[in-house]
Amino acid sequence: MTQIAHEPEAPETAEERRPRTAPKEVRRTQLIEATIDCIAERGISGTTMAQVTRRAGLSVGIVSLHFESKDNLLTSTLVHLSEEVRATWAGIAALPDLAPAEKLRRIALASFDPAIFNPKTVAVWFAFFGEAEYRRFYRKMVESYDDERGDVLRALCADLIVGTAGDARDPSAVTDAIECFSDGLWLNAILYPEEFTRDYCTAQMEAFLAAQFPGRFPAPAPGAESRPA
Repeated sequence: MTQIAHEPEAPETAEERRPRTAPKEVRRTQLIEATIDCIAERGISGTTMAQVTRRAGLSVGIVSLHFESKDNLLTSTLVHLSEEVRATWAGIAALPDLAPAEKLRRIALASFDPAIFNPKTVAVWFAFFGEAEYRRFYRKMVESYDDERGDVLRALCADLIVGTAGDARDPSAVTDAIECFSDGLWLNAILYPEEFTRDYCTAQMEAFLAAQFPGRFPAPAPGAESRPA
């Protein structure tokens, strides 16, 4: 009988060797990142579970399997964003040998870390602020993160106030001023991104701290506070 020659099988490609299923946390992260993309483009009300799965390149049932509802998906997205923000300043706060003024400065400037201060992420935060229906998600999920950062800033402001003769301000009021100033810069970064750049916002925060605690922070370099043309 004639023997039929069989061509040797081609070796598996890297794509073929890849596991057909991904770990649960990988899928969850994919869906959260797709949710952030969708909210940045469409807003919260305009984002649907189907759009998120399409953006993630997954089947429609996957998002329901991992989150069950849009509310759960939004809650998890807020937690993810909050953890990203916390990661920019928590390590600074834990440094034991850093002087209060320098620690306050670094934590305040961490609000403009590129990991969180970028058009997409800032747009998503303000999407939650801007839609009344979803502000409760923010208050419920993010308040503890805000309180933690606020407590750290308040303690640092108190140290600086106590160390300044004649300064009888309430540390909580100064903390609120710093946080509100930072939020205002974020808002303007959405409205006027060409002008409120990261460098400009950082210089503005430096100047604000120097005004709050004269002599405790270096004055901004000449021209640093000028808004980009």
